[in-house]
Parts: sequence; C-alpha cells; structure tokens
Amino acid sequence: MTVTINLPPDLENTLRRHAARGGQEVSAFVLDAVKEKIAKARTLDEICVPFTKAVAASGVSNEEFDQFFEGVREEAWREKDGRSGIPAA
Repeated sequence: MTVTINLPPDLENTLRRHAARGGQEVSAFVLDAVKEKIAKARTLDEICVPFTKAVAASGVSNEEFDQFFEGVREEAWREKDGRSGIPAA
C-alpha cells in the first residue's frame, strides 16, 4: 500500500533529521513510527482483561457485581453533592 501525505516544511525537516539520525530512509522511519503507534493502541476490552479476570476469579455474579458497582457509584454521587448523610467531624 502506498500512502501520500503532505507535511508542513518544518515537520518534514524534523522527520528527515530524525530518520538520518537513526540511519534510516524517511519511508522506513515513518513505517516504524506507524507500527509503534498501532502496537500501543489497545482496545478497552484489552485494557480491561486483568480486571475482568479478577472479577471472574472472585466468584461474584454479574448481578452481584452490578449491584456493588451501582452502590459505589451512588455513594460517590451523594458525597459529591454533599448529601452523604455522614456528619462532619
């Protein structure tokens, strides 16, 4: 696949300097940069894998987890609104 992009002159100069500094052709440098960017991009599902595994290992049902999460969320909203019902010390 061939892609053509228009770069502002200052960015082109910076790109050429970085490629030269690494002893690469500009096209190889750009290809490496694109690969690196794609490798770092993770989906929400990928990010949540450790959490999903921990919840599954805990033996908590989806319904129990939903109830827990809803309770924590409600508590956070009450505290944010200053209606926690907890007397000030």
